[in-house]
Amino acid sequence: MDDKEFALNVIWENYIDVIKINVVSGSYKFLKTPDTFTEFSDIFTFFENSENLSQIYANDLSEYKAFIARKTLITNIFESARNTINYRRIVDNQYHWVTSEIVRPADFSLQNPIVILTTKLADEKICNENTAVRELNFDFHKILQVDLFFDTYSIVKIRDGEIPKSEGAKKFLSQWLIEIVEDGTVHNDDIDVFKRMTEVDYMRRYFLEKRGNLRIRYRRMSNGEFRWVVFEAVPSPDFTLQNQNIMIYVRDIEDEYAEQMHRQKSLEKISFEDSLTGLQNRTAYNQALIAVNKRTSGSCGVIFSDLNGLKYMNDNFGHAAGDKYLCSFADFLKKSFRTNSCYRIGGDEFVTIIQDSTEVEFNARTQSFISCAEALKDTSVSVGSAFGILPHSLEDLVERAEQAMYAAKAKYHEEHPEVVRK
Repeated sequence: MDDKEFALNVIWENYIDVIKINVVSGSYKFLKTPDTFTEFSDIFTFFENSENLSQIYANDLSEYKAFIARKTLITNIFESARNTINYRRIVDNQYHWVTSEIVRPADFSLQNPIVILTTKLADEKICNENTAVRELNFDFHKILQVDLFFDTYSIVKIRDGEIPKSEGAKKFLSQWLIEIVEDGTVHNDDIDVFKRMTEVDYMRRYFLEKRGNLRIRYRRMSNGEFRWVVFEAVPSPDFTLQNQNIMIYVRDIEDEYAEQMHRQKSLEKISFEDSLTGLQNRTAYNQALIAVNKRTSGSCGVIFSDLNGLKYMNDNFGHAAGDKYLCSFADFLKKSFRTNSCYRIGGDEFVTIIQDSTEVEFNARTQSFISCAEALKDTSVSVGSAFGILPHSLEDLVERAEQAMYAAKAKYHEEHPEVVRK
């Protein structure tokens, strides 16, 4: 074997696959392929086949699709003798960085539109650099380089074709931020905070005071739905009045934030919800006492309910029946009032707190509740209530309502001596 033949063999071994392509007709022929492959009518159908696309790493898929798109690919081939892309794909059952290159022969023409597509493993340096850059870009919706002094920006990276309307004119950051709000990109509930904290003068003062990075969490419209993102502005290390350069990053946090909120709500549920009835528990009740006692205006009414005959139920029919009795009344409370205003504060004791109604309204609701409770089958409850204008000690209102409940309970036991008192 002579040196030239040896060199060609070595080069050939470097390629994972080699394809000869007619870019006009789309016909193709594999000159080298490591695996069996499915035949398709043309090369573009082969490129776009789901089996082929499934071999590409998810973070690189959009760039790969743009590279192999029929119109783009043909245009690039006719304009340039070489077209190259680096991406990750499965080779030997795991992802590797590869370089795909379309080479146009010297005699290429419209009458002879033949090109060669080669794919080989990328070198280690390219792999390391591309991995870092690609993963960074995939994480961020937007990366901007900003000069707050002149209110200008340049786009480092942007996703979903989000080009501002003002891009064709002067590149003012403040104008772009206004457009983002006006076109509905920011959720209505987050607009005030977003506008205040992204105002250029606010950011300038924030960084001049050396307060660190500026982070804003808000909901952003993306592909037809609002998703949580974080806007982070990072000042240059030498940020001064004369040098107001910063970087702005916008990153999607919907999935991790949703998981965080789920964990938080689960913990809150454990901490503040009564595990048997689903009403708020004693811990939540204690927090309500603190919150109401801090108020300096408005009104507050308390309804104190105590189930009759829970001990009799437990002793004669078992605790399972007693639990069912408690849950049945709790369901009645939920239908009568908002769940977050009802508390189980003891075994068979329930408190309902109604804020900011008139005394007439409160008394009417209380009487309606008592009438409906008296009509319940297989459930008996003693009820007392109290009303006060804030500021007023909520503990005092609860105590007055409890005393009124005991008066009602005493009357109940006079009428039902067969029910053993607890």
